[in-house]
Amino acid sequence: MAKKTVARDVLWPENKNILVRVAFLHVGQGASAVVFVRDGGMYRVVVVDINLDRAAAGIDVPQMLKDLLDGQSLDAFANTHPHDDHLCGTKELSDAIDIKAVWHSNHKPSKKYGSRHSELTDLIAKVKKKYGDAAEVVIEGSRTAVTYGEAEYHFLSPAEHVTDDVNEEDAEKRRARIHEQCGVIKFGKASQWIIIVGDADKCAFEKHITKYHKDRLPAFCLGASHHGSDTFFRENEEQDAYMDGLNAIDPEFTVISAPTQTESKHDHPCDFAMEKYEEKCGDENVFHTGEERYSFIFDIHDDGTHTNKDDGGKLVDEYGLKDEAGGDDDGGGESKAAASAGPFSLPREQTGPYQPRKYG
Repeated sequence: MAKKTVARDVLWPENKNILVRVAFLHVGQGASAVVFVRDGGMYRVVVVDINLDRAAAGIDVPQMLKDLLDGQSLDAFANTHPHDDHLCGTKELSDAIDIKAVWHSNHKPSKKYGSRHSELTDLIAKVKKKYGDAAEVVIEGSRTAVTYGEAEYHFLSPAEHVTDDVNEEDAEKRRARIHEQCGVIKFGKASQWIIIVGDADKCAFEKHITKYHKDRLPAFCLGASHHGSDTFFRENEEQDAYMDGLNAIDPEFTVISAPTQTESKHDHPCDFAMEKYEEKCGDENVFHTGEERYSFIFDIHDDGTHTNKDDGGKLVDEYGLKDEAGGDDDGGGESKAAASAGPFSLPREQTGPYQPRKYG
């Protein structure tokens, strides 16, 4: 019997009627989600991306997963693309728990821009040595879903030809096109899906995803692109918003994995993007992990319904990273907002006419 821990209590599906659970974690300037897929009397567990951010009091994902799994192996670690804020903590994760497979986008960063990429390649080598070559799975867009336990997952991007094209570019162009080559994954079954798009941008959706996978994009929950950046909608402020990707996904809920704007070097989440998500889903259905240091949990049930809840900040309270030196730079340190975050409940009640929130 697994020992009782905060991670286990908050995240592990509490009843066997839950077919798929996806928990979007507060990890500051980055992204990480834990996916549970029922398989008989057990659950397969997949982690999509990882980040460790002391400045925003992000969750210590390796320690949390060690408590969550209690000796069980992680079935797969999936990396949508090898940017540091989706890879930071990979070595610590590999040291903390056993990992049976690695899914990755096969992007080849240059040494100049791939400071964390060696941690991913080291993990792939380790996993293949123990579990064989099949333990490495390259994420490639497909028109066919893959049965996984009692549910399915679906790779929607990148297409093989996009990966080949990007990887043949020089270092600067590979860096510029990494989000065009980003992995897009959805989990679920039948008509109920949760989609995680990593940092896939307007170019990826407009050129490669929407027109080829439009009928496969719908999902009730969207893990939003690029921490709430407007790169999902436009390449510069002069352009009109590209809405075909969001409209094809047609989410009821959107989750933004980002710190507050004042903590983010990139001003994530962007007001423009947040307004578009709120226009699509409604203010009460757009959830921002950095707003109150909450993680958000979405469930797909056997009867085809779905539910959602937040963790009330319990995971950050137990596993939030803190800077012992008390600094607040990007290398570490608990942000001032961590101490001031107030209560928050779902759903948020909105009164009066629509008023887009400011995320400063």
